[in-house]
Amino acid sequence: MNNLEENFDSISPYADEEVSNVIKSLTNDKKFHDLISAQIYPSIFKIIPGLSSFLFRKTFVKSFGNSKSIEQFQNNLTPFVEEMIKRTTDGFSYSGSENLSSLPTLYISNHRDIALDSLFLNFARFVEGQKTVRIAIGDNLLDSGFFEKLMRLNKSFVVHRNIKGAKETLIKLGNLSRYISHSLTADQESIWIAQSDGRATDGHDFTDPAVLKMLYLASRKTLEINEWVKQVNLTPVSISYEYDPLDITKAIDWEDGEELSYEENNQRDLRELVKGIKEPKGRVHLHIGKSITEKINQIEDLAEVIDSEIITNYKLWPSNYISAYSLDLTSKTENFEGKKKSFLFRFKSLDETTRKKVLRMYSAPFQNQKKYLVIILLILVPSVKLSPFLRWALIHDGYNIVTILIMY
Repeated sequence: MNNLEENFDSISPYADEEVSNVIKSLTNDKKFHDLISAQIYPSIFKIIPGLSSFLFRKTFVKSFGNSKSIEQFQNNLTPFVEEMIKRTTDGFSYSGSENLSSLPTLYISNHRDIALDSLFLNFARFVEGQKTVRIAIGDNLLDSGFFEKLMRLNKSFVVHRNIKGAKETLIKLGNLSRYISHSLTADQESIWIAQSDGRATDGHDFTDPAVLKMLYLASRKTLEINEWVKQVNLTPVSISYEYDPLDITKAIDWEDGEELSYEENNQRDLRELVKGIKEPKGRVHLHIGKSITEKINQIEDLAEVIDSEIITNYKLWPSNYISAYSLDLTSKTENFEGKKKSFLFRFKSLDETTRKKVLRMYSAPFQNQKKYLVIILLILVPSVKLSPFLRWALIHDGYNIVTILIMY
């Protein structure tokens, strides 16, 4: 094993030859059995915790005890994914299957749920007969020994977040960039990574140029940006949930702005991960975009192209329209009156400030899509001239004057 490969050991998913031993360690991990069984069999756990742990261990061994490779582990996991979709959604759909490629692909996605965003992409690829992707996951979720093992069995690799000092930051980011490049080129494995650091808790899906700079870091001395984009087959992905199981939680956290320690953040993220999996999500839609082929010379321009693809292909639900209507952002509710009452009832117990934060979170995709569609229209129809009033209206609605001038 060369030095470069050794540097990847601390962040990479498990290799096939490691799977059997990891499964054995999970089979004997009582903390793992207790925590998961408390979520799966809450009533039994409250009365006879030992029985719920025994039942979970038995199920785990039956379902995964024969796993000898990552592929076999993921195949054994598929029935549980299908059951989760059946129990907690009103249907999962996806579009853009024609954009799936046999080439290793760098998928850059909006980020709403800690675990499910990448899981739904993997499920769509599985249905289409394609290999699953390697998944970028923050190290804040990997402090719990058994959880790290589960994630690495599911082809997750580590993104370090709690980095101190410029030197350590450069080393860790450089190693991560080389690992992703190595995965795509040498290992021929596709990658999923979020467009920014952390979930879009306010509903706005925008790409952080820092993420793109990290991804490009390993290739910047040998490839121009546009060459690198083509080499990695960079493909935007957009996922939308009709209901966010953590909508109120996100609004309250957003409102409080509470500073949590690294350990407290870890514990909160783990609780939210479990809740995101267990709670109702309504309908879920994933769109796989076209790979980016435009000639792009600046990272910031690349971020804008990704944003345009993600936002314009975001599936809007009645929850988005109802929220926008409730905030007087649109007069259009189409045929959603039947759902309006039940949706807004979710937030009946909230104070007015928090309720509006939740509604703004749901309305953000509607607002952003409206703006991007106007921009695209003006780009596609250059003969359209902006009157002074329209120019003012666009700026007032959130456009930057530079963007408007570029549209001319």
